[in-house]
Amino acid sequence: MPVIFQNSLALMSLLMSVAIVQSFASLSPSSKAPWGTRGGAHVATNDLSESTSLAMSKDRRKSNSVPSSPILHSLNEYGDLPRSKNAQDGANGVTKPSDGEMLENAIFPGGGGGFSDGSATPVTFVAETNLPTDIGHFRLRAYRVEEFEQALASSNPLGPGAGLGPEPCVIFASDKPPFGNRGGERGGAKAVPIRIHDQCFTSEVFRSRRCDCKEQLNMALSYIRENGGAIIYLQQEGRGIGLANKIAAYSLQDVGLDTVDANTHLGFPEDCRTYGVVPSILKDMGIDSIQLMTNNPRKVERLSSLGVDVVGTVPMVVPTANPYNKKYLETKQKRMRHANFGSMLEASPNAIMSADDSHVEFMLREANVPPEEPLAEEYINDGEEMAANAVTVALMDDPYQSGVVASDDGYCFGRKSVEEAIAAVARGELIVVVDDESRENEGDFIMAADLCTPEKMAEFIRYSSGVICIGMEGHRMDELELPAMVVDNEDPKETAFSVTVDATEEHGITTGISARDRCITSKMLANGDAKASDFHRPGHIFPLRAKENGVLTRDGHTEAAVDFARLAGSSPAGLLCEIVSEEHPTEMARLPELKRFCKRHGYVLTSIADLQQYRRDTENEA
Repeated sequence: MPVIFQNSLALMSLLMSVAIVQSFASLSPSSKAPWGTRGGAHVATNDLSESTSLAMSKDRRKSNSVPSSPILHSLNEYGDLPRSKNAQDGANGVTKPSDGEMLENAIFPGGGGGFSDGSATPVTFVAETNLPTDIGHFRLRAYRVEEFEQALASSNPLGPGAGLGPEPCVIFASDKPPFGNRGGERGGAKAVPIRIHDQCFTSEVFRSRRCDCKEQLNMALSYIRENGGAIIYLQQEGRGIGLANKIAAYSLQDVGLDTVDANTHLGFPEDCRTYGVVPSILKDMGIDSIQLMTNNPRKVERLSSLGVDVVGTVPMVVPTANPYNKKYLETKQKRMRHANFGSMLEASPNAIMSADDSHVEFMLREANVPPEEPLAEEYINDGEEMAANAVTVALMDDPYQSGVVASDDGYCFGRKSVEEAIAAVARGELIVVVDDESRENEGDFIMAADLCTPEKMAEFIRYSSGVICIGMEGHRMDELELPAMVVDNEDPKETAFSVTVDATEEHGITTGISARDRCITSKMLANGDAKASDFHRPGHIFPLRAKENGVLTRDGHTEAAVDFARLAGSSPAGLLCEIVSEEHPTEMARLPELKRFCKRHGYVLTSIADLQQYRRDTENEA
């Protein structure tokens, strides 16, 4: 219980903490900026129909009109209460809003899904520069959100790192500038492809695979390089909740909540982004209408409510989901109305977490219904039950665990994993055994050689490197006259290869390479009555000499194969072969993928460390 308590406190600290990432307090007054405001004019005005000054245009004119409304309202300035989405209408047709709705109303005054008509946020053009990239040559154009005294006086309700950052920018291809005429008779540019892209620090900087933001940004850059248009890049991490809150939401997704429920469980709206700067930037660039590069109809609605003329959309669908972001994309499609996915999700690898969230039912129960089997009875109040459960689930089955490390009791997956593995071997099944992270950090198929069938051998070959080995006791290899393959063994792990063999033609062997032939050879090697003359050398099966006393002497798969076969009641000869990655076919499968592989195919997963501890326990008990 002390370990669970400590971990629960650590997780709760994470969920409640807010780091200062992008604070409105960090906005420098434009009068003090070292490079000035390029003409001292605001790009946007209260009246969006007016021509706006642009520092690089000869026909610019200054405007001192600055909106007086703050960017954010404090939480106690709710204004009119919105209609509750989840409760029945009362007698007067209006009910008290939920906490999330009140927060959303505080963040997005005026309703309209976060926008009210004409609620543009003024920005000032700062500078423009060349941006050579690995995708192409672009221009990068910087803006700064203007300050307001009222906005500075009140903090963001979601925390100091949340909300829209102060410095949006625009990216466009150097040879395809998207600018139109501003104020001229011909009007501005029409139907310009525009991507409104919100910052994703975890994906674009840390290369996270939990979302598709990095891929969509790259797709958008490639698109505007070929077709023209622009990307308006906004500092709105985690759909506007900020980096620290996003990490807190990720921690809830680790134990099964989807991206929407994670936000709402933390007390946030599912989407806190604002796009008030977009009309100002488009007006600055002389763009009258756009084709929005998006799969999100909600973004079209929000921009339209701001007066942006969206004449069409351009799909931005990644070619395939990965196991880490598939559930996220499924949630965007099912709960956030994202379109254009087609059959992409069905053709993508399975998600790590289940789509129905059944394994986190404890999080979704009504507050007045106690869990059937609470995991942290002493810490039920203030969300600590959820935190303790999250820690327990993570310790029991961490999908991101990179390798096997034994705990204080000597086990990694637990004694039960060894018992289940022994039972599976006794039934003639394949099991998956991983070694230590500091050793090979690989997983091998293992089964009892005397129970092999052609079908099981084919299964071995299908998912493995195909180099089928058989661990055997040294004295038996001597009886079969199987000497070491080389006199001076230089293998880094001291794997004791002998000469390779096939059973002879008298036993039905043809070429020796087929699954049927290799099965026959394997069973012959496990047969205590077989003689040296039953084999010819070289062949297609690789006998390996196991150390005496098995894994308690050497922590190798060779010894594990012999031990498992013996513990299962079979001849002490075990087949083994390394498993190849399905996700990265040029590499070997490592533990995170092996967990998913075993879950998908129904294999028992255990480790050499677990087998070592199991033998110590059982042999001491005897």
